[in-house]
Amino acid sequence: MRQPAYELLTEGDVYYARMLRAIRGARRHVQIMMYIWQNDRIGRLFLKALERKCRQGTQVTIVVDAIGSFDLPRNFFAPVQRLGASVYMHHRWQLLSWQWLRYLIRRNHRKLLVVDDEVAFTGGFNLMREASLRHFGHGRWLDVGFVTRAQQPVWQLRRQFQNACRRASHRRWATRLLLRSQNKVILFSGRRAISFSMSRWLKRRLRKAHKKIVIAVPYFVPYGFYWRVLVRKLKRGVTVDIILPARSDVAWVDQLSFFLARRLMRKGANIYLYGGDDARFSHAKFYMIDGYSGTGSANYDYRSLVLNLDTLVFTPQSKGAWQKVHEEMLQNSQRAAEADLNTGWIARLLLAVRWLA
Repeated sequence: MRQPAYELLTEGDVYYARMLRAIRGARRHVQIMMYIWQNDRIGRLFLKALERKCRQGTQVTIVVDAIGSFDLPRNFFAPVQRLGASVYMHHRWQLLSWQWLRYLIRRNHRKLLVVDDEVAFTGGFNLMREASLRHFGHGRWLDVGFVTRAQQPVWQLRRQFQNACRRASHRRWATRLLLRSQNKVILFSGRRAISFSMSRWLKRRLRKAHKKIVIAVPYFVPYGFYWRVLVRKLKRGVTVDIILPARSDVAWVDQLSFFLARRLMRKGANIYLYGGDDARFSHAKFYMIDGYSGTGSANYDYRSLVLNLDTLVFTPQSKGAWQKVHEEMLQNSQRAAEADLNTGWIARLLLAVRWLA
């Protein structure tokens, strides 16, 4: 039976189990990159699996972000480093360095796992107990993970890993890369994958949208073109659905997201608040633009599209697995009324620094 070219997974325990199975079956190399890697049961489980592969002679490369994983103990990766693993901290702390301050808001927000150039994982899942039903309970975070064994998208994701790994090396020749995100969207059709500039490709698709736009992100802070195009499409009768968490993990970003969402609602957009009976937080990044659907680590904001290192994978499909994820989100969401999006005066002040969101 022919295997599907990709899968979408929304349950953390299932996604982590698939990742661990791939790591345990690795023969040549394991490349893993995370924005948040916590020192909890999930984080230590992956560390043990990687330590085991190092003992078996598998080449292991780890990249984590210094801000996202700031609470990791300094010796957390010492067991795998002693066994030969390469560990890189993206934009590590250098409080007395002016150069470090230039990079402070430019984070490595990618979540990638590539094993033996045969299977790749990406999406919004970090290594943390908050995404696990087993360890966090029914209030665990919602996320979307993309898994593929198709050769070309695996190679494209490995190139993104290598690109970010060079930046995290902090070698002098690599520092010039730190101020250029050069984010790519991977367009995956059948078993063929092509990379495009993320910003240019999204702008092109949004300009051409004439039926429906769905944006489900935890941090919705559109700016410039990305704000204007939604207003323009609403005036032309395009359906615009925005799915936001009823409450996120960053309260001041909620203020901004709700303020901007309410302005769009007045122009005709449909705003949904995800939460459900378990008051779950939706950390998922999910897009549908007419016949194209995508997921990854990028939010609809300046940080993801310009400053951070991020990943998006799109396919020219809107049925099947994509439709199922969309329906799951809507089933656990409520249509927002204007009163649900009330914000204080602080939201107007935050507009001046929304590029930090």
